[in-house]
Amino acid sequence: MKIQRMGKMTAVLGVSAILLSGCGLFGPEKEVSSIDAPPLSEVTVELPGAATDADDSLAVQGPEGVQETWERTVYLADANGYVVPVSLSLPKVEGPAKQVLSYMVKGGPVESMLNSGFSAILPEGTQVKGLLIKDGVATVDFSKEFKTYEEKDEKRILNAVTRALTEFGNVKTVQIWINGTPLKEMPAASTPITQLDRQLGVNLELAEGAVPGNTTSVTVYFQGQLDDARTYFVPVTRLIPTTQNVAKATVEELIKGPKQDSQLFSSLLRTTKVLDVKQEKDLVTVNLSGDILKYDDGKDASPDALESLVLSLTESTGAKQVQLLVEGKPLTSDVHDFSKPVARPVHVNSMSF
Repeated sequence: MKIQRMGKMTAVLGVSAILLSGCGLFGPEKEVSSIDAPPLSEVTVELPGAATDADDSLAVQGPEGVQETWERTVYLADANGYVVPVSLSLPKVEGPAKQVLSYMVKGGPVESMLNSGFSAILPEGTQVKGLLIKDGVATVDFSKEFKTYEEKDEKRILNAVTRALTEFGNVKTVQIWINGTPLKEMPAASTPITQLDRQLGVNLELAEGAVPGNTTSVTVYFQGQLDDARTYFVPVTRLIPTTQNVAKATVEELIKGPKQDSQLFSSLLRTTKVLDVKQEKDLVTVNLSGDILKYDDGKDASPDALESLVLSLTESTGAKQVQLLVEGKPLTSDVHDFSKPVARPVHVNSMSF
């Protein structure tokens, strides 16, 4: 049985820069930056203490007064407790980074958009009092309610905030404040937070045979089941024995699949062989055995397997494009055309409830 995906693969060729300016946490600032993929990234600059929920009413109207919308990636918890990127169609407003965080708060506006499969992560009542993006650093000032969470949720909250903000192309690291005071560690479990970036991973796990302190991290995209017809992608950062070939290790871990007790699965058949993987600057070329074509009665490659490959490789290696080969030849069919390199999908897990 074929399982419908929640998102579609898109080849991204580039994106124009978006330039904004204004006042920030530390006084008037003007930020000018070029923006790479992922797109829809811009500078969000707001005044401390003034950026309450009311500010999100500054909606962008279309030519006939119709509310415009855009696709934004928020991070939510799935039914198994994994932190998952979800692409939602949100009202177009000034201050998109602040908006994304507001749609990750329990009891917030996201609640009316979700079904039983996902839930918000940030503590109820949390507000973004200020947000400044400067020199690649996003400094977010939360209200005191941000501290009202259980210890078991601490890493998930950190993962969600860090990854949501670093989805914007001009954000590399994140700093967290509460009521105007910078945090050095989280309130519940004292997790250090002097600098947060995507290198910290998400849904972290230790691979069999890996020794802490002597590992390499790869992030692979497995899948979860939303219902009988829909699946979604879940990023899992796996610490593996140290290796210099991150690209090859990423594909191998994706083929191995999730841990035995996991609720996740991989669409790549375990019989698939990695014939060759090489990276040249921003391009990763993967040569796989013909087993990857044993989908749909052995005629094609699984769309989910292809998307998980591209997501995993671009995430783990930092490459911008992936070329997929089967037995040394570009992967082509009536459904898929990988005769040329493809880029990371613009949106992951596009929701339609």
